[in-house]
Amino acid sequence: MILVTGGAGFIGSRLVSALVADGLEVAVLDDLSGGSAASLPAGVRFLEADVADPGVIGEIERLSPWAVVHAAAQISVPASVADPGRDRAVNVEGTENVISGAIAAGSGRFVFLSSGGAVYGEADGATELTLPDPTSYYGAHKYLAERYVGLSGLSFAIARLANVYGAGQRSDLEGGVVSIFLERLLCGSPVTIYGTGLQSRDFVYVGDVVDALLTMLGSRSEGTWNVGTGASTTLLGLLQSLQDELGTGISPHHAPPRPGDVRGSRLHVDRILEDLSWKPRHSLPEGLRETIRESRR
Repeated sequence: MILVTGGAGFIGSRLVSALVADGLEVAVLDDLSGGSAASLPAGVRFLEADVADPGVIGEIERLSPWAVVHAAAQISVPASVADPGRDRAVNVEGTENVISGAIAAGSGRFVFLSSGGAVYGEADGATELTLPDPTSYYGAHKYLAERYVGLSGLSFAIARLANVYGAGQRSDLEGGVVSIFLERLLCGSPVTIYGTGLQSRDFVYVGDVVDALLTMLGSRSEGTWNVGTGASTTLLGLLQSLQDELGTGISPHHAPPRPGDVRGSRLHVDRILEDLSWKPRHSLPEGLRETIRESRR
């Protein structure tokens, strides 16, 4: 059995579907604060629980998974600034609990979803050797959680993700800028950009991220890998790309920048190609077209 924490969320549910399609037995642990059990395929064992609750240690031990993918997280940068205690409880103590459960269960592989943009901070072209310099509690806690994973004694893989997008991503969280822009454009509603719009991000399609996680699950290599495209796009450029695909033309409204946001983030992905033979299959235009197509189903 493979356990996916946060498996009812955006990335987690896509990974669960891929695992089930491969004929694997999957269990999901999720508190449903950011996901929906309805997104899970049939036959998946579901446990509603908060990873910050120490009781999940025993639950994981009883499930006895041979591998754990830890995707559960508090993912809002502004929320981490407003309530760093809760962010730490989920992203650090929750990770400790999941690690403890995996150790107790005798799990042979542990894959952790981290955040490249938040951990590196301001970094245009970050490699895995770039010194972390988080600008938010979210980034600091994700980095601390990475260290716990690395010191756990488990066979581990840490995925430092770029800005992930795709159909099904929530549009009420600031990290899902593609889904936010797309929802507004499809409805003909005003689009708000916080700051100048010249902030740049490395946008990676969720299907490529799932492929990277499956590769990490199947590998015996241990380490930390960036998962992105190696290219960056400004928010204004992203908006224009979406409008080009949709044939719309809406001028954005600008609001003050949000606390904790980085101005520029781009990840080098040479190491994961060299070590695990993974590279993204979708360019940004291709990924946006796929996202629009799936969103219109």
